[in-house]
Amino acid sequence: MHNEELKIPKDIEIKFHRLAPPILNSLCLPLSGLYNPIDNEESSEYSLKNKYINFDLPPNNFVNTSNLMAINNNFGKIFISEQLEGLITFSNISKNEITIKNILITLKIENYRMQQPFETNLTNDPIRILPNESYTINIRAPISFVGKYKIEIIYYKLCQAYDDYYYKVNQRNIVKENSNKYNIIDGHVEFCNSKTFSFDSFKPFKITEFFHNLELNKSLIEARIINSFFFPITILDAFLTPKNNYNNNERIRLVLNLKEMAKNNNKLNDGKYFMLQPDEQIRILFNVNNTDLYYNIKKFTLYITWLNIFDFNKKIYTYDFKNNINSYNHYYKMVIAEKPNNHIILNQNFRIIINLVSKNLSKKYNITLNKEQSKNNDESTNKEIEIIDITEKMIELDEKIPSYNFILICKSGILGDVYLPTLKFCLYEGDKIKPMEFVYDALLTFNCISK
Repeated sequence: MHNEELKIPKDIEIKFHRLAPPILNSLCLPLSGLYNPIDNEESSEYSLKNKYINFDLPPNNFVNTSNLMAINNNFGKIFISEQLEGLITFSNISKNEITIKNILITLKIENYRMQQPFETNLTNDPIRILPNESYTINIRAPISFVGKYKIEIIYYKLCQAYDDYYYKVNQRNIVKENSNKYNIIDGHVEFCNSKTFSFDSFKPFKITEFFHNLELNKSLIEARIINSFFFPITILDAFLTPKNNYNNNERIRLVLNLKEMAKNNNKLNDGKYFMLQPDEQIRILFNVNNTDLYYNIKKFTLYITWLNIFDFNKKIYTYDFKNNINSYNHYYKMVIAEKPNNHIILNQNFRIIINLVSKNLSKKYNITLNKEQSKNNDESTNKEIEIIDITEKMIELDEKIPSYNFILICKSGILGDVYLPTLKFCLYEGDKIKPMEFVYDALLTFNCISK
């Protein structure tokens, strides 16, 4: 005789059905509604005569509710910021009554090696399922990450037939008592079962950000948004904030609202929202005129409130991105303290004062400023103004001297639009020999006129 392991009977079938909001569309095929095929002789509910009488277009206020309570067998795409809701059914496909207990349902996110709790209507009491009947659990959870998800279900099942099976095997062989597949407690068998469902979550939008620095006094942040869904998406609102700051006082609004953008893009809708077709791109602009904001914020968050077509549940998609304004760094803030207000005069000297403010007063910085050498084949140098002198070759920033100025003496021998040549700041931190370099191209532009 040898140890024999009990085999788990396949008598519980588990299925998952995703619940989606009702599709309240106005499409009706055929035109008059639902009816049986013309060759269906089993039902007389819709006669051929009625088909001819009712063959007309539905009224404008008609809403097709034929799929209002339908459960789609296709899982479909799910996007982050949406809520996953579904039904898990335990169906007894045997001829015996089965009891299931200790049901554990977890949502695992593979990319992040973490678990997310479910909201369920799960009971802690054992559940009896009669032959050819089922038990249903409703689950819901927000989808917050992009990647592969797994719904893992673990449960124990008991049945009188399992005990009979155990006694029968035990008469001819020694049953293996310790197993990860079952437990034998006081002569009763409890089988441990598991089931896994997998799905992927996606981003509803592809977003690329761009920064436009305007004279170091304000910045434009541009976001290019592409609809990556295969249905139209309606954008209800969009705004920008510093990361982890949803406060209304810190919201940066659009330069043009959605209604104005829809008009500029020849959209036919008269509402205040913007409908984005599949693979269509929209460009939105935010005006950041608070220098303290874009000089000190490491990251921004873009909030987009959106709707699926035929869906009335609002969703908020968030997109984080780094502050890539060219004048931003972790060491100092740069402010133009003085420059010509309107025009500069041909061949007449003027000055530009660049004020640097330390961001880390406990550290010591030595900073030099030089004009970057232009390449010989660079035609853009024809529009550069001339830097005659920089009065301070090196400045020092620390707790005693938190800010200091570089003074540039300049002039232009070229009429029209001209700009500063490329500037290079070299920052020496503490006693370090190797500097960090910060290069700025065409920081300021001017209009040079004759006297």
